[in-house]
Amino acid sequence: MRRKFLALAAAVVLVSAGATAANAGFDNPNKIAVQDISGREIQTFSIKQLKAEFSQQTYNTRTPWTQQDKKIVYRGPLLTDVLAKSGLAKIPAIKVIAYDNFVSEIRMDEIRSYRPILAVERQCTQDDRVHDRCEADQEFRPISMVEKGPIFIVWPYDKLPDTYVPARNAIWVFFPVILRAEK
Repeated sequence: MRRKFLALAAAVVLVSAGATAANAGFDNPNKIAVQDISGREIQTFSIKQLKAEFSQQTYNTRTPWTQQDKKIVYRGPLLTDVLAKSGLAKIPAIKVIAYDNFVSEIRMDEIRSYRPILAVERQCTQDDRVHDRCEADQEFRPISMVEKGPIFIVWPYDKLPDTYVPARNAIWVFFPVILRAEK
């Protein structure tokens, strides 16, 4: 029953997010566009490119949505590397726009200090193997929309300062599709 509920919830999210995103011109959550301050597209990266063109980092971390003692291993390129390859290494901030039109502004000093990744995969678990989400020899798998994917900005939660407030979850952006330079 729970599996059916999750599948139904995912379908509702996909349909509603798809309608909203399509109206805004964001038709593919499996790609991320990098834009200058004016909104002109500089570069677009597919998940395949994010995996192939950048060094992959892994974070074994919890998030504001996981149980206190539960960690997930995420993998993807550093956000700083993606911005640098697009010529945006020296900007003061970025505006992140998600597939569902959620918008968050993240300061570059935070990005440089805490080194978030554009997670595109998560490590396979025994539960994944039991439920056929991973083959026996598979180490990582894509992040589903129910799990806040296919691209998820992930921070090393345990390395954030004690003053970090998890309720300020704007820096944890699910399914981002645009990274736009900000002043």
